[in-house]
Amino acid sequence: MISRREFAGSAGFAGAMLAAGASTRAVSAPILAVTAAGPWTRHGTVHRAGGELGFATLGDRTDQPPVVLLHKLGGWLADWRDVAAPLAKGRQVIAFDLPGHGTSRWLGKPPQVQTVLETASLVLGALQDLGLPRTDLAGTSLGGCVAVAMAALAPDRVRKLALPSCVLGPASTREEVTRKEQAQAAMFTADGLPLPVAPGVSKEIFGLLDADRIGAEQNASRALAGRWIRPHERGVAFSNFVALMAQVTAPTLLLYGARDTFFLKYRAGAEAALTDVRSVVLPGASGFPVQDNPRETAGELIKFFDH
Repeated sequence: MISRREFAGSAGFAGAMLAAGASTRAVSAPILAVTAAGPWTRHGTVHRAGGELGFATLGDRTDQPPVVLLHKLGGWLADWRDVAAPLAKGRQVIAFDLPGHGTSRWLGKPPQVQTVLETASLVLGALQDLGLPRTDLAGTSLGGCVAVAMAALAPDRVRKLALPSCVLGPASTREEVTRKEQAQAAMFTADGLPLPVAPGVSKEIFGLLDADRIGAEQNASRALAGRWIRPHERGVAFSNFVALMAQVTAPTLLLYGARDTFFLKYRAGAEAALTDVRSVVLPGASGFPVQDNPRETAGELIKFFDH
C-alpha cells in the first residue's frame, strides 16, 4: 500500500505530476470503490492488443455528439466525476482509464516508453469498437496530450477538442529527459514505484484549493499506476506537440486556472500552433480545474461544445 514517506521538495514535481499508468497487480476493493465513484451508470472494458481499457458512461446517446473524457497522468476516470453529470444533460459522456491507469489492464512489463501516438490509437480503436466514430473530446494533462494526438491522427473523428491544463510544447531530447528523471529520483523507489507527494507541494505548484483531498486521491491513483508512470511521462516528453497541434483542424478550447503556476506558460505556444482556438483562464481556479473547480470547468465545456 501507500508509503508514509512524503516528498518535501518541489524539484521535478511538475513533470512527475504528468505521470501515471496502472500496474498489472490485483486491484483492491477500496481502490475499485474510488475508481467507480461518481454518477456513472455503466462500467465496462474494451479489449485491445495487449490488454483492455476500462471505461464508464453516463447518460444516453442523443442527437448531440457524445463527449469523451481523458484524465491526467497519474489519475483515473474518477477525476472527472464532478464534471461528468452536468455534461451528461442532453448527451452521453464516456470516461476512459488510459493504458496502465485505473482499471485498465495491460499484459507484461510496462514498456520503456508508452508513446502518445500509441495511446491515441488505442483510444480511437476503443471508440470505434463502441460504435462512436465521431465525438467531442476533452482531456487534461496526459489526457489532453492524447486528445491532441487523436485529433491530429483522425481529424474526421473529433468534432471539438477541449484541453484543460495541458503541457503542449516541443519534444525534449533524451538528455533532457534523463536529467529530469534524475532530479525526480526522490519521488520513486529504487525499483520505479511512485512515492506519495505531500499536499503542500501540489498546492504550491498548481494553486490547489482542496489540496488535501486531491492530493490523497492522487497518491492513491499514482500508487495504482505503479511502474507505468515513467513510460507515459517519457511518451509525453518525446512528443512534438507544436507539430501535432498544427495538424488539428477541430475547434479547440484551452482552459486554465488563474492560480496555476505551471500549465499557463504553455498557453501562448498552444494559441500560436492551433488553427481554430479560443482560450479561457478561470478566475480563482487552480491548475487542476477538473477536480478543484468542476462547476466552472463544466460550464465552460458545455458552452464550448453546445455552440
